[in-house]
Amino acid sequence: MFTRTFMPMLVVALGAACAAQSASAQGQGPCAQIRAACEQAGFARGAAKEGNGIQVDCLRPIMLGTPQPRRASIPLPQVDPQLVEACKARNPAFGEPPAPPSQGPGQPSDQPR
Repeated sequence: MFTRTFMPMLVVALGAACAAQSASAQGQGPCAQIRAACEQAGFARGAAKEGNGIQVDCLRPIMLGTPQPRRASIPLPQVDPQLVEACKARNPAFGEPPAPPSQGPGQPSDQPR
């Protein structure tokens, strides 16, 4: 009796959890959806040396429309080009390396005088 009622309830619960996760990804902005696709594909922060870094091996190639680095160990997820364009419209720098810190007034410069 337990198995007959438990298994269908488990299947329904798992289906609802998957649907909720998909719906929450849809409710996110386009850049967050791209990041989620990379994470679901197995890319992770701080894993560039292993070839599955989220920034270098996934986000940057998707956003720039370039091939992955040769060391990449996981294929890129399929991302709708319209989603990429929507992300670029919201955050043009998404997926790009961070800009070097700007030097404020009074800070020494690396430039010779």
